[in-house]
Amino acid sequence: MMPLFRRASHIAVLLLVVAALQHCAQSVSQSTTPSMRQGSDGLEVIRWTTTTNTSTLEGIVVGFQTRPVMNPMATELLIKEGFLAAIVDQKDIAVLREKLGSNSMDIRTNFGVLSNWRQVFHRKFPKGQALSINGRALTPDSQMLQISARGWATPTESGGCFQLEIAASVLPLDMVPAGLLTRADRPSGELIANTGIETCLQHNEVFILLSANQGPFKSGRGPGSEVPLPPTVGRFLLGESADLEGQETPIKGVTLLAFVPHMSTSIEPAKKSVEIPSDNSTLNVKP
Repeated sequence: MMPLFRRASHIAVLLLVVAALQHCAQSVSQSTTPSMRQGSDGLEVIRWTTTTNTSTLEGIVVGFQTRPVMNPMATELLIKEGFLAAIVDQKDIAVLREKLGSNSMDIRTNFGVLSNWRQVFHRKFPKGQALSINGRALTPDSQMLQISARGWATPTESGGCFQLEIAASVLPLDMVPAGLLTRADRPSGELIANTGIETCLQHNEVFILLSANQGPFKSGRGPGSEVPLPPTVGRFLLGESADLEGQETPIKGVTLLAFVPHMSTSIEPAKKSVEIPSDNSTLNVKP
């Protein structure tokens, strides 16, 4: 049997080791920021969920925007589907996160290099849920909405950028397992027109996607003429609450997605670009 004083000394040493390891782990978690995680190629997606309303969030994000994502016409069409996109500087991410409020949720996922489309966010439709897609009110049945992305580092004359492509689609629930990682040329499901985004991010840039602030739709005349339309795609996905599995939750919140590029090498993707259907395309949903 180990003498009492030797056992006490042994336990004391173990406690010191554990304390040191805890201190190291705490230091790593506090110092890990997007700008410091440049050790590997790929895409990191940060999900912020906050109770701040969309009009306030829109003003905060636009205030940090460094350059337009797309041309004015494409931007307007994207807003009509309920999405607002912005490019901000990585050095402003910490301040932006602080302005969202102390009660906001922060979840980070490293997807690595995405030469194929990958689901990065989704939400299932509650029974009887109506949705406004391309200006039409539809009621999807046993389906879900998803945001898919793909991205890779590509060489340029200025030293390289991160090619990022994003699109929203509707797909049946039985396609969900196959929809996480799909073919290279297009995401799974039925693509939604005017939600395709394509940009090449510099190493110090972050792409932000959130729900656009949209007021009630006015119909007719008189005091009672303001009738709210069903939510848009962006409003349903990012402007209302849903948990990590896309299920409904009573806690209301607004979600922002931050796409952070990490570049150390150049990777060539599949040649085909995202196929966005025309405005005349029809979705496999019930009117």
